[in-house]
Amino acid sequence: MKKIFVGKDEGVAEVVERIIGAEEEEVALVVPKNAEIGSSVANFHLIRREAQAAQKKAVIESVDESVLAFAKESGLESLHSFFDGEKKSSSLSDIVPVSKEPREESEEEVAAVVRSRKRRKPKEASREPAEPEEKAEAVPHEEQEGRAAEEIENTREAGGSKEFREEEPARRMKWKLVVLIAGAALLAGLAFWITTAFFSRATVTIDFIKTPWTYNHALVADTKVSKVNPDGNVLPAELFTSQKNLTKLFPASASKNVSQKARGTVTIYNAYSSSPQSLVATTRFVTPDGKIFRLTDAVIVPGAKITDGKIISASIDAGVTADQAGPDYNVGPLAHLTIPGFKGSPKYDGFYGEFKAAAQGGFIGQKAVPTASDIQKAKDSMTSILKTTLETSFLAGYPPGFKILDGSSNLNVTKLTVNENTNADGNFSVFGEATISAIGFRESDMKSLLTALASKDHPGSVLATSTQDYTGVRADFKNGSVAFTIAAQATLKPNFSAGDFKTKITGKSVNEVKSLISRLPGLSGARVSVWPIWLGSIPSDSRKVLVNVN
Repeated sequence: MKKIFVGKDEGVAEVVERIIGAEEEEVALVVPKNAEIGSSVANFHLIRREAQAAQKKAVIESVDESVLAFAKESGLESLHSFFDGEKKSSSLSDIVPVSKEPREESEEEVAAVVRSRKRRKPKEASREPAEPEEKAEAVPHEEQEGRAAEEIENTREAGGSKEFREEEPARRMKWKLVVLIAGAALLAGLAFWITTAFFSRATVTIDFIKTPWTYNHALVADTKVSKVNPDGNVLPAELFTSQKNLTKLFPASASKNVSQKARGTVTIYNAYSSSPQSLVATTRFVTPDGKIFRLTDAVIVPGAKITDGKIISASIDAGVTADQAGPDYNVGPLAHLTIPGFKGSPKYDGFYGEFKAAAQGGFIGQKAVPTASDIQKAKDSMTSILKTTLETSFLAGYPPGFKILDGSSNLNVTKLTVNENTNADGNFSVFGEATISAIGFRESDMKSLLTALASKDHPGSVLATSTQDYTGVRADFKNGSVAFTIAAQATLKPNFSAGDFKTKITGKSVNEVKSLISRLPGLSGARVSVWPIWLGSIPSDSRKVLVNVN
């Protein structure tokens, strides 16, 4: 069906000529408001008669109610342009209105007719001037029809075929406009699809009613229990231990004449055989210049390794003391010390010693020495340092997620050894060792216990928030348990999994999701928002869905 857009000033003769010149058998005349041909029903009678004579079907399309009434009265099929467009709109017309712009096409058609009129002006000037518009209404129907017929004949005589030829540029312009509109629609559709496919998202916010809850009762954390027992008010516990040792220097406040032997560490090598070798205490080691050092304690030198017939020596470190007092024995490092006890046997070359560090402490004369008071103060200070250091490192190092209450740990100093020999600065040393033990429980187990206790009063509820105060802590390290009293203050909410709900709603329509939310127990409010705004369902990709629970 060809659409012909009628200009406001276009006469019925020109309209009829355009109908006859159309190649299509069906022609739709788009008549604007206040058009000249809409001034009389006679014009529509004439259009119907001439269209039938040319074996054409003419349909009147307009938003002007009077035009539609004249067309109906004359027997022409008619339809309202606006409502006809609504019926043909897409399913998304309620979101993105479909616009029509027949006005632009109509003006182009009018321009073509105006040009053809100007070319025919001399001949048209010979016609008698038309009656004023208000008088045309008074002309009888038969006379109007006769005049219109005469005007059609005059127009044909003036060269109607030329007018048809001049309509070609307007037709081409119309097709260009159609192509432009189609391209714009395609781009808009592509943008719509990309936005929906790649940038869609949904946010669901659910608010639940909060119920206050308090609990004050005695509990026990026990290392012999493996799971939470709400009926017995017991939860699992673990025993943690840690050890620390330190050596500290302390000043000596007294002095006296002393005769002191140097001490050092010798590395003893077995390059003789794969059999271990025992060495008794006081075994001698001799330096290259003849100074003698003796083993402080007995040792067993491990056997050497034999690889591809070659001996790979084994070694052990041992303490030695100079045979005589004095600074002359403060020697080393030394690469080779012999063992005189093996002299005259093959072991003499196979066993030897090495000072990797110098022997120290050999002294004769006036020297600083610690008093009994110095030693006691050093021990007390060492004990305090051990406790502080061990507690700090322990509390910062036990596994995350555990709770250790004040009063559920115990620290013991297991060793304090004083070396009264002072160094060149007059300081003596104290070696200390301590062990800490503590009983703790997982905070998640405490939450599970409180949730189980709260659900007895409020079935189907879980903790939304909670704070706890602990008092009366009593640790029993022998049995591995700690007892205490808890005062808990919490708010409860319905047991709801945001992750499970997200899985449940992906891909569903917004209305379905709203219906699911409305049936949640303990609901106080909810919001569902989607982007872009025309999205009617939740994205199928769960990564694009956010569920917030308050």
